[in-house]
Amino acid sequence: MCARLTKAVDLPPITFVVVQKWHHTHLFPTDNRRTDKSGNIQAGTIVDTQTCHPTKFDFYLNNHASIQGTSRPAHYHILYDENKFTTDGLQMLMKNLCYT
Repeated sequence: MCARLTKAVDLPPITFVVVQKWHHTHLFPTDNRRTDKSGNIQAGTIVDTQTCHPTKFDFYLNNHASIQGTSRPAHYHILYDENKFTTDGLQMLMKNLCYT
């Protein structure tokens, strides 16, 4: 893709991430001390075990507090990663991009 746009010798590495908001997964806190005012999981919560695919690179990020009802986190699918991000590094990047 970048080869068609530029004639540079060193092409930039690319990471493709698909963010899915419409899904049927809701996350609930197991400890009532870790909830927000409406009883949902706190904003900034990242879940990358148990509910995620066992072999694919995906995670859930609840990037905002819900004003009313149950919050629904975004589901991030990493399809292609030439940048060789660590799991924590990519999760922090996605979280920080939500607040810029």
